Amino acid sequence: MSNTLFKPTGNQVVEAIGLERIADVDPRLTRSHYFDSRLLTAKDLNRDQGYLDGRLREIGQALGYGVIDGLGLQIVDDNGVIKVQVTPGLAISQAGRVLELTKSLRLDLTATADITEFNGGAYRRIERALYALVIKYSEEGTDVAEAFPADLVSERRVEFDVMTEGVRLALVRLPQPYGQQSEIALRANLLGEWLGDPTAGGIVGEEAVGLGVLAIASGRLQWLDSELLRQPLRAITRPGDVQADLSRRYDNLLKTLLQQRPLSSLTNDFAATDYFRLLPPVGLLPQAAINPVAGRQGYFPQHFNVWITPVRRSDLEQVRADSMTLPPINLNSREPADIIVVVPLNNADYGRMAQLLEKPANEPGTLPLSLDLLRLRLFPVHNIDTDQATWQQIWDSLASNQTLHYIRRPLRAAETRLSSITLARGVPLPANPPASLPSPADTGLYRDEASIFLREINLYGLTGLRAPQGTEEEEAAMKLRENYDTHVAITRLVAQALILIERQYDSILYRSLWELLTASNVAGGDLPRLIALLQTDEARAKATGTAIAEAVAADEFKLSSALVTAWSDLAGS
Repeated sequence: MSNTLFKPTGNQVVEAIGLERIADVDPRLTRSHYFDSRLLTAKDLNRDQGYLDGRLREIGQALGYGVIDGLGLQIVDDNGVIKVQVTPGLAISQAGRVLELTKSLRLDLTATADITEFNGGAYRRIERALYALVIKYSEEGTDVAEAFPADLVSERRVEFDVMTEGVRLALVRLPQPYGQQSEIALRANLLGEWLGDPTAGGIVGEEAVGLGVLAIASGRLQWLDSELLRQPLRAITRPGDVQADLSRRYDNLLKTLLQQRPLSSLTNDFAATDYFRLLPPVGLLPQAAINPVAGRQGYFPQHFNVWITPVRRSDLEQVRADSMTLPPINLNSREPADIIVVVPLNNADYGRMAQLLEKPANEPGTLPLSLDLLRLRLFPVHNIDTDQATWQQIWDSLASNQTLHYIRRPLRAAETRLSSITLARGVPLPANPPASLPSPADTGLYRDEASIFLREINLYGLTGLRAPQGTEEEEAAMKLRENYDTHVAITRLVAQALILIERQYDSILYRSLWELLTASNVAGGDLPRLIALLQTDEARAKATGTAIAEAVAADEFKLSSALVTAWSDLAGS
């Protein structure tokens, strides 16, 4: 059975020699054959118009689909009337139509009389809903031409003389409900729903191109998103194109969010999960959510691995492009993701700050670092060298409202600890060695870093060097050993506390450490806050007991009232 819908019969030679079986003939693209003395009808000329139109659309389809230039949307105040302005521009629809807007247009969504006239009386007002603003192909008949009768029976009639092609702007109602959610929440939900689909599930027709999404309630414009549904001209979808669209729409939405939060007396220090479920692999983030001096970030989930680094401003686009092909970030996933926050700097600042952040190379001939437990009481208090001062300079050089960039860290073999080895071809493998029983001394196990550290420094050794005084202190020291003896981080914190606190407080030392460690479910409890306090210049100028009592009074960390009184009394003794 033949599937041919239409087959021209103007040339019988093709069938005679069997060329229809070896040629690729499109029956929908036919043109008239002109010769002298031929009688022409309107059908012949319309066939040529259809042929030319089809060929032009083929060229447009080969170029791609999307906005070539212009056609931007913005809200303007025209003498107290809020209107949507569309700038001139050029686009190509999925059907290959070239849509060109030659002048700027302003849409008054409250002009009920114009809306009724343009739609033939079908619409008197715009209902509450979400709408896609599209530019579409339009064909209108203009001028008048008289058709004379072909015989005595027919009557004279009037037809359009010219068919004028152009474009028109239209609102297409979206199926998504316009509920009581906020603007940011609605727009954030649409980010993931239309990912990779610029037609919004087929709502935007093949003769149209989407320019944006707007919300209307009570006949008035509520908000406008000029990036949703908008796609640059693209012939084929290459790796990273969908992520680039998501990144552009997310950045536009985040800028709106950062403008609206201060109006509600809210800071820009918020978590991404408060508004978004999906983030692009490359995007912006608020500066207030990052504090490299304190080593804190509050934008990404806690199980994400987040780094921060400065980059040259000229290298920023290349850095973003390297990660653009990675998959989007699902904030609801429990799988951790590696994120790098990049701070763009000019060349002069980058050259100066990068040298300060670089660690010096190991000098030859120096001995490796060692720690002798017997020397802990001989050394004065030492501040750990960090990059806080350098990052403070970088942060001071940024504008107060400047947004930062983040990228999803590319997966590489060295970072995932996965690699492969290719065996040389043509070389036979050596024979297996004879089986033998392993030596009793060969356990086949390697000591990890934690076991090596705990072999040298552990809570049993520390409490032995700094023996507890009194029964209550011995019980507290026993709790420390039983609960945290294999915990490297806690052992380090206790060792730092023993260095920073003088021996005159030994009668309440281990009880205080136990209360601080169990103050919260966070690893280390409030003990890191105590250590940070004792390393400040203000605390060093006072007696240790006085500094701790004042910190508890200021609610920096918690201790029982009996211990606070004991710290104060021992400080004055």
